[in-house]
Amino acid sequence: MSPQVDKYAHYCLGWEYISQVLFDPEITSDGDLFINFEITPGWVLRRAALEQGGCRGDALYFIHSHVIEQTTSSFLVIYNRGIFQSLKISKGMPHATTHRVLFIDAYDSFTNNIIALLKINLRVEVTTIKIDERIADFAKFVRPFSAVVAGPGPGDPRKSNDVGWIPELWKLEGQGLLPVLGICLGFQSLVLAFGGTIDRLGKPRHGIVRKVRGCGEGIFRGVDEMETVQYHSLYASIGPEGKCKGTGSYGTETPSHICSDLRPLAWDYEMDNAEDGTEEAMFSSQRRVLMAVEHKSKPFFGIQFHAESICSNSNAREVIEAWWEIAKKWRRPYRDLGFLPALPTSLNINIGAVQIHSRAEDPLPKYRRADDSKTPSISTSGVGNEAKQVPEFSEDLGLCNGVYRSQDYGRKCKVRVETRVINTGEATVPSICETLGLIDGEVIILDSEMHQRHDVGAHSIIGIISADALRLEYNVGTNEVCRIHNGQSETIDLRSCGESIFSYLKSCMSYYKIENFNTGVPFSGGLMGFISYEACLETIGITHSQRRTREDSQRPDLSFIFVERSIIIDHNYRKIHIQTIKPDDQDWVDKTSLQLKSARPTTSSSTTPTAPSFNAQMTLPSAVSYKSKVRACQSAIRAGDSYELCLTTQATIHTPNRLESWPLYLRLRTLNPAPFSAYVRLGKLNLLSSSPERFLRWSRPTKPSGPRTNDAFDREEKTIRCQFRPIKGTVKRQPDPNLPPLTIAEATALLATPKERAENLMIVDLIRHDLHGVVGAGRVSVPKLMVVEEYATLFQLVSVIEGSLVVKDGVVSNGEDESDILATENAPNSSSRGTTANSAKAARTGLDILAASLPPGSMTGAPKLRSCQILRSLEDRPRGIYSGVIGYMDVGGGGDFSVVIRSAVRWDHDACPKPEANEESDLVEGDMVTDGVGDAEEEAKGDEWMIGAGGAVTSMSTEEGEWEEMIAKMRSTLRLFEEDGCGGVRG
Repeated sequence: MSPQVDKYAHYCLGWEYISQVLFDPEITSDGDLFINFEITPGWVLRRAALEQGGCRGDALYFIHSHVIEQTTSSFLVIYNRGIFQSLKISKGMPHATTHRVLFIDAYDSFTNNIIALLKINLRVEVTTIKIDERIADFAKFVRPFSAVVAGPGPGDPRKSNDVGWIPELWKLEGQGLLPVLGICLGFQSLVLAFGGTIDRLGKPRHGIVRKVRGCGEGIFRGVDEMETVQYHSLYASIGPEGKCKGTGSYGTETPSHICSDLRPLAWDYEMDNAEDGTEEAMFSSQRRVLMAVEHKSKPFFGIQFHAESICSNSNAREVIEAWWEIAKKWRRPYRDLGFLPALPTSLNINIGAVQIHSRAEDPLPKYRRADDSKTPSISTSGVGNEAKQVPEFSEDLGLCNGVYRSQDYGRKCKVRVETRVINTGEATVPSICETLGLIDGEVIILDSEMHQRHDVGAHSIIGIISADALRLEYNVGTNEVCRIHNGQSETIDLRSCGESIFSYLKSCMSYYKIENFNTGVPFSGGLMGFISYEACLETIGITHSQRRTREDSQRPDLSFIFVERSIIIDHNYRKIHIQTIKPDDQDWVDKTSLQLKSARPTTSSSTTPTAPSFNAQMTLPSAVSYKSKVRACQSAIRAGDSYELCLTTQATIHTPNRLESWPLYLRLRTLNPAPFSAYVRLGKLNLLSSSPERFLRWSRPTKPSGPRTNDAFDREEKTIRCQFRPIKGTVKRQPDPNLPPLTIAEATALLATPKERAENLMIVDLIRHDLHGVVGAGRVSVPKLMVVEEYATLFQLVSVIEGSLVVKDGVVSNGEDESDILATENAPNSSSRGTTANSAKAARTGLDILAASLPPGSMTGAPKLRSCQILRSLEDRPRGIYSGVIGYMDVGGGGDFSVVIRSAVRWDHDACPKPEANEESDLVEGDMVTDGVGDAEEEAKGDEWMIGAGGAVTSMSTEEGEWEEMIAKMRSTLRLFEEDGCGGVRG
């Protein structure tokens, strides 16, 4: 007798859960194991390929080891691309846990943090679906799970589009009942479903750490109080407790005139959290706010706070653990085996009899494994059975670019680095560029010389662009990438490459096999360039920008060039690395080495270049308009649609004549030294950046130094380590020009306010979510949380988030399914399905982390998707490269990108009409500079530079405070165009 294979069929042995059977190669990768040897050591999972009615697939089934042992020792049979493989079973082999929990995601940016907490603390497997997932029979779908968690998210529980399937959980009855935990939005939905009310808080709480008192019963047994983070604008009430005048008692038993089915478990008392501790706090209109409830007869629980936040203490996590203990005890006696498939009566299973449903007849949604909620592995194959596959040879992608291919590496381009190392001597980044004549043409300089720290700024990278260099350009919404090589351009349809520009970039980089590199140098050669904010938005499903002009559409949203020759300056060891990956290019290395040895600095790094007088007209943001948008942001926050919104705007600087960009950059790097400065001339783009913020760095894959094991499943293992350094929280270095600049201690005190710390915390939690979605649970850490760093004009609050992506023998080893899903899953109504059965799977790389994390959270707010949608409706024009990222992808597998802020941008050959003041901007007259560069036509067009700036708007923001912060950031770059370099805003 054969079992009927369902999408999530479970087998039971007695009262113990063994594992689940999955049918679909798009969900379970070859060799995935769902076996619990601790409980049922005799059972193993087998897999076989099947074909029926033209539909191909794989079947997973259980068989007891004694059946196999009749012929050989215990082994697992794996069907892998037409080959049956046998692997001996080891006690240390990977296995699943006893229970599987369903997580319902309401498009939140903290989802993966909660899932990581569930996996680590509860030791469960987690399956996630979106609130708007297409499911024919919801009650039947959830039955096989041990419990359900209804997650947080933006919006209002009274709006069906914001909660989707969550209200259906509270309708479960009888044998279909499951233990459910509602968190934040899920908690509010629970209260609302049983007669409670939802209202707005007087002051929204987002990223705020507050004390919560528990009743000591139920899921709060042993937990009387905790420090935990809250993210909510709305609050739930089960009675008049929120508005009554209290006696100061901490009791939780309150007569409930509304919800007789719910029992309160925890409260947030204003008197515990009032900053001044006055009597007024004790008798405020919201003396206490409900933080947790339980249903009196059903296994439904809810908590308002976020136990998964990096700033919540361990007591908050103990509440989650206590819920799970209750859920397990409830689930066991109430499980009904009647609706679960029974064990096969015969262990001699007839594999050919396993039912396979045709996709046309019975389409089954492909649900993500838990940590795949943003960007699992980027596909490098076709998107359908008839789709054109990724080109087999590197020439088809336009790669190799002079680097020779070798059959020894299976159609990969073999790369060898030729390097010469010399002492830095008196050379500087500017002097090197000027000596080699790089300032007159295209070049990419990632410059850390002027602001080195012990943890950043160790290297500067000069990418030398050859005339025949391969370049890739992409515009949002086109589904095409333009490949330009040796003056010839070709358009490539991205539908043949996984339908994503990041899939194409990953395909490009995967064709290179580096034979040697200096581990002390971060870059050997590879792609260097930028990704605009609009291109970043596509990773979360926002594909069209607002008010896109003809000029905007002619500028690439993503542009990379393949750099073969580069110079790396090691500032710590005072060395210059002259390197090339071009074959037979040693002569260039020798010649360049001689040039740099004999060069002398032509520009002093310690003095500010003298600025000729400007006659610039500055179109600055309107204070009235900007403050109005701050109010609109706060209105969205009060409604619960966002926790934090990073509002931005732009200034335009116009001069009647074309300016040389190099002297301007030299002036900027001195006025505003920063660890991630950059000078980029690429195509039409001129970018002068003094960014203090690293977005993402990832290392080359490295082998672990620990001992090897003899486990049969222990494949060759490598680790990719990554780091984010978000900046949120700002104070002027010299708030009063008549007083001395602030000290680091004074700045630290000013940045210790709840508002500044909340801004940073929300982005830290958001980045942890993005990173958990790729590297998996237990591999994310925060070594630095809200540390104050000093820059030329500002003090800023900086955090460091790190992660480790472990790859085994060409496949990822994060304990998650490797479904190749593109980075658009967080879009509303997007399917969470994987790729087709014929899709090949590729190991994750740093590019997967990059795609999963864009746009930079420090430039969006949280939750990311809803926040970006709101910001797009408020901001008047596309951000362009501002708020995007610039950096490189190394042929050795590493990468590093910074956020484009504190930057000036010019696009060559764009018409520059004289600016006019309007309600969105104010016109400011400045000075004028001419340099005689450019022909008469260019001179007539004049010069136009764009400078963007903004800030994070929270519920605690003030209109004036946000305006002042934005202007302070803008001034740091605006002063580049002012004669005194002070950055004052006049007019």
